[in-house]
Amino acid sequence: MDTKQSIWSRLFSWKGQVDRGFYVLSGLVLFIIKWNIDRLLGAYFFDAKWMPYQYLFPGTEYLFPGTEFAGMVLELEREAFLLLLLGTALPFIYVGVILTVKRLRSTGLPTLLAALFFVPFINLLFFAVLSCLPRKEESGGSREISPPSFLKNMIPRAPRANFFFSIWVSALLCVLLLLASVQLIGSYGWGLFVGIPFVLGMSSVLIHCIHERRSFGQCMAVSSTACALSGACILLFAIEGLICLVMSMCLTVPLAILGGVVGYFMQTSYYSNRVTPILLLTLLPLMGFEKVRSPEPVGFEVTSTVEIDAPVEMVWKNVVSFSELPPVEDWLFSTGLAYPIRAEIKGTGVGAVRHCVFSTGAFVEPITIWDEPRHLRFDVTQMPAPMEEWTFYEHVHPPHLEGYFRTTQGEFRLESLPGGRTRLHGTTWYENDLWPAHYWKWWSDLLIHRIHLRVMKHVRNLSEGNVSSVHPD
Repeated sequence: MDTKQSIWSRLFSWKGQVDRGFYVLSGLVLFIIKWNIDRLLGAYFFDAKWMPYQYLFPGTEYLFPGTEFAGMVLELEREAFLLLLLGTALPFIYVGVILTVKRLRSTGLPTLLAALFFVPFINLLFFAVLSCLPRKEESGGSREISPPSFLKNMIPRAPRANFFFSIWVSALLCVLLLLASVQLIGSYGWGLFVGIPFVLGMSSVLIHCIHERRSFGQCMAVSSTACALSGACILLFAIEGLICLVMSMCLTVPLAILGGVVGYFMQTSYYSNRVTPILLLTLLPLMGFEKVRSPEPVGFEVTSTVEIDAPVEMVWKNVVSFSELPPVEDWLFSTGLAYPIRAEIKGTGVGAVRHCVFSTGAFVEPITIWDEPRHLRFDVTQMPAPMEEWTFYEHVHPPHLEGYFRTTQGEFRLESLPGGRTRLHGTTWYENDLWPAHYWKWWSDLLIHRIHLRVMKHVRNLSEGNVSSVHPD
């Protein structure tokens, strides 16, 4: 009876502490229980297959295998199932936060770090760290900075030398992890864009604080400088181009700073000499798991609209094929991103093949719907590289330019308006194999919309120019 009360108190009471053994065991047991509840409910109510890895990748194609994501019914079913998962998760979240707070308390760390429980992917790294750190009492309760002798000899004490040592070691470690993820594992996922920046910021601070406690400003300086140095190494070693680095900054820089904040709170002797190896040993298997898992790319669509002072019959002719576009004025396309130049078509009707020539090559687009002059739809069977990287070198071609972003379909819909005018809708369907998918969706949607407008404004100018030539003032 006492044992049952003790376990109940450990799980549901905010008071007290828990050791690492109980923390690991209870976390695994609760996860297994949660997964089985979700699996059974999903199979019974939604005929959905739910596997443990889907907590990281809750895509529709995994929830409803054998079906394509199309139509409002499937979308509503997906949302209902995810709401069910959220409902069943609430009590487990409550217990998980309690256990994390009590585990932090037992290690002497600030309980506010329990907020990391809610950060995707990073919560897995943090769980691994808390599962390995000893109780504060196991280290004698000492708060003195006393690193092992080999670290004393390896890491300089002088402030400036220590600063540069910290940023260079952490930056080179994370560049090696990036190369392992991209070149060996072939994964552009959570581990690359979330795990590595967090580990970079945290490890740089922990190395910097190995001899003595540092101020919050010093910790932020070393984590942000390590992040900047890593970006410079990636550019100078021809791993990536400038544009991709810039696009990733909105995600990676805040995560590196977050890692630095966590490192600031963990700067004690018996933490700093353990945490960095734990993070590295956890991050590598997680990145490998992402590749083995091979999640299906997420599908998105982008629609843009313009209105044209010309009848639909005139607009249709310029939609099917159009002459060479004028030189680019949009600064975005001067950065190396692919932009359309002209469109050509061979044949008419379904089965005809349209070629939309971009600055990096041609899209091959067999026509699947030809409803003149209302609706033109085509598949994309071949596409060129989405961009040419900005770099100091003659040529840089990172793996993500091949197959990680794929345009699958496109269409134009023409809507007749009063007064002989036309509303033109352009839609592109694409798949994105970069994670977190919805972060990269923001960028890809923006770029596709700008491509749409470049083409559709050209169609508008051609159509309105033809009307003027037929009906001169």
